[in-house]
Amino acid sequence: WSAQVNDLNEQLKILPKLCLLSAGFITYLASQSEDKRLSYMNKWKQLLNVDEKFDIRKFLSTESEQLVWKSQGLPSDELSMENAMVILRSQLCPFLVDPSSRATDWLKTHLKDKKVEVINQQDNNFTTQLELAVRFGKTLIVQEVDGVEPVLYPILRKDLASQGPRHVVQIGEKIIDYNPDFRIYLTTRNPTPELLPDMEAIVNEVNFTTTRAGLTGQ
Repeated sequence: WSAQVNDLNEQLKILPKLCLLSAGFITYLASQSEDKRLSYMNKWKQLLNVDEKFDIRKFLSTESEQLVWKSQGLPSDELSMENAMVILRSQLCPFLVDPSSRATDWLKTHLKDKKVEVINQQDNNFTTQLELAVRFGKTLIVQEVDGVEPVLYPILRKDLASQGPRHVVQIGEKIIDYNPDFRIYLTTRNPTPELLPDMEAIVNEVNFTTTRAGLTGQ
């Protein structure tokens, strides 16, 4: 018991550092390639005096979760596993750069038990579908997002206003009730999307572009 208590105390001492590493990874590295992720993580571990064996996947997800993701069609390479972890942990709207569409297909399967709507940003009824999803707390997957429509900005920034006990958000010319269960995910097959700086600040770009290392992992 004494040894276990000492071990737990040691883990508690470094827990803030591990949380900082994980937050940095989710916030800044999801858009990067595998080699850049590894390079930055190694530098950060040295700066924080964290064991180089620290595995962020084991810290932010369990083996059983990863097995479920694989069974749902997610590629088994390290990049895809890290990306799934980011998508499900990020506080900002995930923006999936997914040339093969495999990650998008996985996301649809993973969220199938929720009220999921899948639409293209170019659809004629896009704004109407968006309004309904926000009002009724649906989960929205928006595909083919090469450039983010202005109508999405207030939602992605969470520009909410209070009206009594309710929260509302402006969508186009309308003021819509905002359901806290609403979730939105953006995806593109374009491997090099051009996001404006103000958009980069309100979405979390998640890079699924396949590399040689990723193909080996799959």
